[in-house]
Amino acid sequence: MDSLSEDIKNKSFSRVYLLYGEEDYLRNSYKKRLSDAVVPQGDTMNRTVFMGKDVSADSIMELSETLPFLSDRRLILIEDSMFFKNAVDDRFTEYIGQIPEGTVMIFSESEVDSRKKLFKAVKKYGKVISCDTPSEDELVTWSGGYLSRNGKKIRRKTVELLLERVGSDMNMLRNEMDKLISFSGDREEITVEDVTEACSLNINSSIFAMIDDIAEGRQKKALERYYELLLLKEAPMRILFLLSREFNILLISKELEKKKVPMGERAGIMKVPAFAVRKYNGAAGRFTRQQIINAVEDCVNTENDIKKGRISDRLGVELLIIKYSGRKAERQNA
Repeated sequence: MDSLSEDIKNKSFSRVYLLYGEEDYLRNSYKKRLSDAVVPQGDTMNRTVFMGKDVSADSIMELSETLPFLSDRRLILIEDSMFFKNAVDDRFTEYIGQIPEGTVMIFSESEVDSRKKLFKAVKKYGKVISCDTPSEDELVTWSGGYLSRNGKKIRRKTVELLLERVGSDMNMLRNEMDKLISFSGDREEITVEDVTEACSLNINSSIFAMIDDIAEGRQKKALERYYELLLLKEAPMRILFLLSREFNILLISKELEKKKVPMGERAGIMKVPAFAVRKYNGAAGRFTRQQIINAVEDCVNTENDIKKGRISDRLGVELLIIKYSGRKAERQNA
């Protein structure tokens, strides 16, 4: 990322860039900074955007050969073309090394295959920049910096709570931080109470909270969370999928705890943020291994029953929640 900042600062650009990754906020942020530095946003004569998988490689090459109009550079921005996932004409791959001076081509893609010839060509002749989800420490630093620029202070434990409730999506985090800035009014510090009162749980956090209620035998609360998700138009089958995923993560956590795998290595294995590892570890400890296995199997069986019309989707998930939230005493005696 430093090399991109240097290019922008020095106004010395490569002829081709690839910005890719699952973190839309980062990708869009870098895309805007880079494209605006290459050609100002209002310069419609020298700034062209191609969007979607139907974009023509021939059209891009033809435009690339057109000289800039009263400007040093011509910008061609290509978004979500799928060129780096699907087959692309070899002529276009070869052209990457022949982009004329004065043309800057920027690809912004959510998915790429690094084995593709086009990816390797951009890496050879330009710059490839990954925009994946930042680490916990990076998110904490970024959140603190964002709030600081808006006249607010926040402690690390409060940021960690924010991440737990909202997740790691930077667009969502920014929206919730804007909400916190307004909610806290004239107060300088944003508190844990502010986060609890003002910030919404995302669906993944809601599902985990439901799992926590189930583990603690809080049947009424678990069902309330389910009904709230239904009111928010979440489909029962999606809720079932997420419940199944959470139980699978708990099972992995259980196995890692049994094998004494260091906490620092678990996030990558479980495919969850580092700050969530202890949370899952605690929840897994409130179930026996066999109970988690049974829950995973029951999620699969419930899905099959719904698909075969044996039970409605709403009722099927509801019965699953009732079954496992009524077992606290059994778990304590296990």
